[in-house]
Amino acid sequence: MSHMSPELIAELDHAVTKRNLQCVAEEIRKNATECYALIAEGNDDYSTIGNTRFGGDPDLPSDIRWPSVDYDGEERFCNFIAQINFAELPPLASETGLPSHGILYLFVRDMDCAAWPVDLEARYFEGALETLSRTQSPDPDSLLDEYLVDLIPQRIRAVPAVSLANYRKQFRQHIEENVREIDGEDGDSRRFDLDCDLNREGQIGQLLGFANAGDERKNLYRQVALSQLGKRHLDDCDYWDSMEEYEADIEKWQNNEQLVKNYQGMREGVEWLTSNREMIADEVDQWRLLFQLQSNSQMNLNINDADPLYVFIKHTDLMNRNFSDIAGEVTQG
Repeated sequence: MSHMSPELIAELDHAVTKRNLQCVAEEIRKNATECYALIAEGNDDYSTIGNTRFGGDPDLPSDIRWPSVDYDGEERFCNFIAQINFAELPPLASETGLPSHGILYLFVRDMDCAAWPVDLEARYFEGALETLSRTQSPDPDSLLDEYLVDLIPQRIRAVPAVSLANYRKQFRQHIEENVREIDGEDGDSRRFDLDCDLNREGQIGQLLGFANAGDERKNLYRQVALSQLGKRHLDDCDYWDSMEEYEADIEKWQNNEQLVKNYQGMREGVEWLTSNREMIADEVDQWRLLFQLQSNSQMNLNINDADPLYVFIKHTDLMNRNFSDIAGEVTQG
């Protein structure tokens, strides 16, 4: 467990007891960290300049131009999704690595399905808020993503919260193997309920913490790492930790001809992944979750099939206030 405030520790312990998970409480604490829950406070009327806002229009300084690209000889503009004022964040018990002030602006350049990374543009401003002014979005027909237009602006409040590392296979297995069924609910279902208990009312996003996909077998950190290594196409093979585990699954499902055929077709990819585990792990260790934005009704934001957007950054880049190399992902929510 990372260093957390007494209040968050007490909240986590209470939720663990509520879900009858005391027998694995220590393991849960080891896989918990603090983060910020980002709560929608209602529509933003733009009466304040430089506040944290999702959707709508950003408050830009004169020296930051709205990001755009040349699209078949025509200038097309990125879609604005969020501005985050770091000075508004309440303190956490641990060192976050986030700036103590300044505003981060996030724009989407290209967002398709989960098979492809999300191309993002970020701008960071450290100057005086008095130099900012509301900058209206370009004409919707000139924006790059037709599904990210007319997002309803939301005022956002950040509050400390607990994030669980549900993406970790060993964590899930420990819960599954050590929690008995109670009233028809096994360990997995109660862990899911625990996670829901830790969410905040009105929460539509998260700053820091862990990146958990809807399909918990999907490790988004490894997905980012494989993209950086030029091996993203192997993501669909990335379900086994060793060739022995892979071969055991083929043996287990030998009566399912189609499944075994599919697994056999992954052999070359699995061999590369398992033989390059250390290199992949080194790349994974460089990245952390910066920001998550859920599809939500408050903003009228629906990404694909109600998917979340995840934004990752390298530890060193965050410490250096360098937001030029962030990585974006969408996946099943």
